[in-house]
Amino acid sequence: MFANAPRAGLIRRLAAIMYDWLILAALWMAAMALALLVVALLNSTGIISLANYTDHADFITQHKLWFQLYSVLCFFWFYLYFWCKGGQTLGMRAWRLLLVQQNGEAISLKQAVLRAFSALLGLGNIWLWLRWGKGLALQDQLTATQVIILTKEQSKLLNLHKAAR
Repeated sequence: MFANAPRAGLIRRLAAIMYDWLILAALWMAAMALALLVVALLNSTGIISLANYTDHADFITQHKLWFQLYSVLCFFWFYLYFWCKGGQTLGMRAWRLLLVQQNGEAISLKQAVLRAFSALLGLGNIWLWLRWGKGLALQDQLTATQVIILTKEQSKLLNLHKAAR
């Protein structure tokens, strides 16, 4: 169904990334709230002590490596979940983009993980300029995937199918 669909260009991909970054900012704030809640619970149960810290946030700041790792895992989870569940993040859905294998099939978890690492925080999309006309970013070529543009009808049908699940 999607094997012959046109591939997404750089501008459309960047628009979807910007949309996703807004969502990731909200996700990061929720992750921070959860981290503060966990610190408060650990302090109230006596597992940790905040005696040497000014407040809960200071504890997180002093242990920032762990929180940074936690943040990165939250971001990876966002992309892996949406790519594996339906081939689209929320930004991709808004811009009618779909991530599929080269043959049009859904991507695997392994491809999603490799893609997340090889995307280089979106910088892998610059590869589109280096290989003009191919429509494949660095992460696409390394994982045998592609981002395609859906027609309005395909997008509507795909999203109706997802809502029925």
